[in-house]
Amino acid sequence: MGFPTKRKMTAPIGTSDTLSEISISGGLHGSLRWSATNRPQSAAIVSAERAFSYEELWGRVNRVANSLQSLGLRSGDRIALLMQNSHRYLEIYHAAALLGAAVVPLNFRCIATEIEYIVNHSGADTVVFDVCFAEAIVEARSRLPTVQHYVCADGRTADAFFYEDLVEAGIESQASVGADRSAIFFQGYTSGTTGAPKGCVVPQGEFVECLQKIASLYGIDACDVELVVAPLFHEAPVIFALLQHLRGGTVVITKDGSPANICEQIQRNRVTWAFMVPTMWHSLVHSAELDRAELNSMRVLLSGGAPLLTQTKRLLLERLPAAGLHEFYGGTELGLVTNLEPRDQRRKERCVGKPVPGRVVELRDAEGRSVSRGEVGEIYVSGDILLKEYFKNPEATAAARAPDGFFTLGDMGRFDDEGYLYIVDRKKDMIISGGENIFPNDIEDILYRHPAVHMAAVVGAPDSKWGEIVVAAVQLKGNASASEQELIAHCKTWLSSFKVPKKIDFYQELPMSPFGKVLRREVRRRYWTSSAIQV
Repeated sequence: MGFPTKRKMTAPIGTSDTLSEISISGGLHGSLRWSATNRPQSAAIVSAERAFSYEELWGRVNRVANSLQSLGLRSGDRIALLMQNSHRYLEIYHAAALLGAAVVPLNFRCIATEIEYIVNHSGADTVVFDVCFAEAIVEARSRLPTVQHYVCADGRTADAFFYEDLVEAGIESQASVGADRSAIFFQGYTSGTTGAPKGCVVPQGEFVECLQKIASLYGIDACDVELVVAPLFHEAPVIFALLQHLRGGTVVITKDGSPANICEQIQRNRVTWAFMVPTMWHSLVHSAELDRAELNSMRVLLSGGAPLLTQTKRLLLERLPAAGLHEFYGGTELGLVTNLEPRDQRRKERCVGKPVPGRVVELRDAEGRSVSRGEVGEIYVSGDILLKEYFKNPEATAAARAPDGFFTLGDMGRFDDEGYLYIVDRKKDMIISGGENIFPNDIEDILYRHPAVHMAAVVGAPDSKWGEIVVAAVQLKGNASASEQELIAHCKTWLSSFKVPKKIDFYQELPMSPFGKVLRREVRRRYWTSSAIQV
């Protein structure tokens, strides 16, 4: 393959600096290097395949980086990843940090045309994929002119390097560092619910500073063990995994999100903290496995991506009382914006807390004016913005920034009298029926209170009189039963008449994202595709 001959490390790694100091000045590779020197036998990664110490991880990262360099990868290049959770996912992130390259994570449910768009738009010249996605790669390959090299992560396929061959062939001495603070490190793509996905460009300096602040907020250190179960193609799971490496400690990686496996991993590895989205927490707290599990090692529970359902939160607090529950609001472009601390959980339902240090949050109306407390407005944020730009999309970059520098993701929220933020909904998910603004989250929360409801998605459907009417797509639990009339009557008990669904459709399974969130846009599309009305 033309790789350099492997040789032993010839120079000592690390310094006598503390891990906190080196992670600030040396970034991701500096902190990993420090841990490999000062805590070489400490567990860095535990996966279903095997475990790696920090010394082993540092060696593998350098060998991968050197092999990629020998293929021609340079600072500023892009590496696209189409992979499930594994130790290799984090190894590639660390190798990219060494080289000054950027990672472009691909949703592993992307079809060939979606892979084609993101890879071509990003200009990635290397694609790393799992063998289970080889068919999609083969289908898209002829239309990916920027890609020079393909690497199969977990098997051998035609016309692709095998990842472990790169590890074996790579030189063990530290790869020449091509990174600086301004080097682009992360280029994640939005879901594209209102058009083509947008590439969120994040420099390495801003990314590492974000890791530091989040680690400090939650008190993560070298004694901690994190469970990674949410898909690593999303930024939040990657941020949490890499901040654990930034501070030392162990990352346990799994791609099996079943409650049984989550409980087993926590017990076996004495996991101390984990991030999951609300639907994952919902499945866990309603599982029989949790009744039999001993999860007393857990001290921090993180939830984000959407507000926790009231019932889910109550069960989490009851069933894991010793662990501190935090809910946060943030985004790929912004990092962490607000956090709801454990002490506020019982008195602040459907709340995402107060702005974290360094953030200013304002709610504004359609004309850009601040709204009063208690009123709904679009959420604007200032402070340390991760996003440098939307790649090759100056119009979207400009549209997201107000003239005063504040940034918006298009979410709607309100403040209570104590300054706590509540996410009302995505601006684009808001239903306008007869001039009334209706937010699906409010209605879904009521539907989830019915004992027969497992999942729900509320959307607006076209109506010639009202413009839109409220409809609900519902998936019932197991053998539970409920009629449309029963659920509508249930909603009438709790909701104003204009918010009550006019129609309820029952689904065997609701469309879900790999992140465990119900895809409202897919439900909505079924009502609007054949409609002559387009609100």
